[in-house]
Amino acid sequence: MAQAAAPAPQGFVRRDSGAVLLLADPEFLEPLERLGLADAGGLARAMARSRGPSGRGHVSVLLLPGRSERLCLRPLHRGGWLGRLLPGSFATLARPLAELEVTAALHAAGAPVPRVLLVVGERRGGGAFDAAVGTVFEEGTLDGLHFLDAAPERERMLRAAAAAGAAVRRFHDAGGCHADLHVKNLLLRERAEGFEALVIDLDRARVETQVTPRARLAELMRLYRSLLKRGLLARVGPRGCARFFAAYVAGDRRLRRALRAGLPRERLRLALHRLHYRGA
Repeated sequence: MAQAAAPAPQGFVRRDSGAVLLLADPEFLEPLERLGLADAGGLARAMARSRGPSGRGHVSVLLLPGRSERLCLRPLHRGGWLGRLLPGSFATLARPLAELEVTAALHAAGAPVPRVLLVVGERRGGGAFDAAVGTVFEEGTLDGLHFLDAAPERERMLRAAAAAGAAVRRFHDAGGCHADLHVKNLLLRERAEGFEALVIDLDRARVETQVTPRARLAELMRLYRSLLKRGLLARVGPRGCARFFAAYVAGDRRLRRALRAGLPRERLRLALHRLHYRGA
């Protein structure tokens, strides 16, 4: 029960009923409690009550009582063989709490990430937790995979690529290091004045004082490989990739040179991944 004694992260409040541990943005505490998220069984009921938009996986989008915003509630799952045995069970809330702190810190630093509202953990037998992270639902957005699947016309795709490049640059400049930056972890929103993009799903992400060019390039190439793996690279095309890169470097010649210097290493890694994709 050491987790139960842990203090709430700065800027958040804690409610612990014994069955449920809720750490929430105090501005949203009352509507979250009215949703039943501080009650036993509340997390399962919330997840069964609503489903998120196509492409957002197993998330629940819920009206927040008395608020104009909606809640996007995402359960956390283990990976690997242990995840198949105990998909939603965590010994402590360290992992979702780390995501909450990283997301809150990046949001405060001006990174294009959603506003995080809560972590909720419901205790199972033996003290393990079912856990979820909640953020403000970003209205009018579509993830990058579904945007490209809809075969947008060329100029719309180029504008979206530029918005995505600028957003990832802001994310890195704020110190963000994403553990799994891929096309579905970019949200796109089209407005009359153009596109904007957000970086989402910061499970296992970190905040660094400075993100090195090597770390930046590794994440950019992970995003590139996600397009290749899903058969979407041709839809983006060389012009889309160039537009993304130009928006990312934003005229910073030193950064451009540093990224280009790391390309031979990343091209070798890409070749190895291509072999894996062919064998899949």
